[in-house]
Amino acid sequence: MARPFNLEISESVEYLSKSLSKARTSAEKERLLLVWWVKTGQVTQHQELSQRLDRDGSTVTRWLQRY
Repeated sequence: MARPFNLEISESVEYLSKSLSKARTSAEKERLLLVWWVKTGQVTQHQELSQRLDRDGSTVTRWLQRY
């Protein structure tokens, strides 16, 4: 069973969209996209994030902890 998460994102959707369009590196874009998906409600489970990004779950967990 996938782990749901409770993550409070303080940035607005507009701010995240602007940041995503200004991101220069692919790593930065991936991480911003992860936060944007959670903020907009497109993704509600940890496993879904790792599948969409094609990353290991531990990588997604580390990114979320750093956020």
